[in-house]
Amino acid sequence: MPPRLATHRFTWTKRTPAASADSWFATLFDIGPERLMITETVGSKSAKVQAHGLTSKEAQQLRAIHGGSVNEAKWLTAQNPPQRAPIRVRGKFSVVSTELEKTKEMKAGRAPAIWIPAGMAFGTGEHATTAMCLRHLADTAQLHRGSMWSFLDLGTGSGILAMAAQLLGAKDVLGTDFDPHSIRTAKENATNNSIRGIKFSRSDVLRWTPPQTWDIVASNLFSGVLIEAAPVISSAVAPGGHLILSGVLREQEAEVLKSFKREKLGLLKVTRKGKWISAVLKRPPALSGQRQKPKSGRR
Repeated sequence: MPPRLATHRFTWTKRTPAASADSWFATLFDIGPERLMITETVGSKSAKVQAHGLTSKEAQQLRAIHGGSVNEAKWLTAQNPPQRAPIRVRGKFSVVSTELEKTKEMKAGRAPAIWIPAGMAFGTGEHATTAMCLRHLADTAQLHRGSMWSFLDLGTGSGILAMAAQLLGAKDVLGTDFDPHSIRTAKENATNNSIRGIKFSRSDVLRWTPPQTWDIVASNLFSGVLIEAAPVISSAVAPGGHLILSGVLREQEAEVLKSFKREKLGLLKVTRKGKWISAVLKRPPALSGQRQKPKSGRR
């Protein structure tokens, strides 16, 4: 069954001084990092800020608060949205844009494929923040191979990381997001891919108390949110577990990593792509006799 696309989706656009362009990532953090786009032209004193894949209500709210213009994104609601080439991740799985491509990958005997419709504006695996997360997840999953490892996806968006984790062997997977539209989308994508057993729930990481810990935690959020929520995010990582951070601009790298260093997480790797960085950190194993939160709610 083809994915259910919204009848209408909109794009909000605003011109802004180039010097303050990056500040919009923090201002609009609740929209989600992969629905935002900032276009800057070398030598220009202004930049273009856009938010894609919006409902009519979201678009009108942005215009009412920040000005700018709103236009229907017909390419998102077209019957035949544009396709993209398959994204292959470490030979473990691929991300494709149509159900037909998913079928072709299976018939060719290739690695499992995750189908994320090309008409989606976010969470398709193309944005640098998600692309780096996917590769870090594939690499980190290897370190937990052979164990009943668990995975938490903070800022799940389209659910792509949660689905990838299950394909990589995770047995207990939870995806959370502040945006209820993202949760609905993630559930639909999991259904379209015949992936069952992933729990998706809405939560605000700034007000959330982790009920357990997970072996791998991915947090693809804006830098300001990562810094403020560092104690909460870190407490969700099991002893000996790993944390994947993304959504971080290069100029905010030092401050973000310092926040997690204060929580006793050690830095293992940093990847940089364009203006973005992604990092893998590790919590030290528990000391003998040290009390811990339960690793999983499953019995």
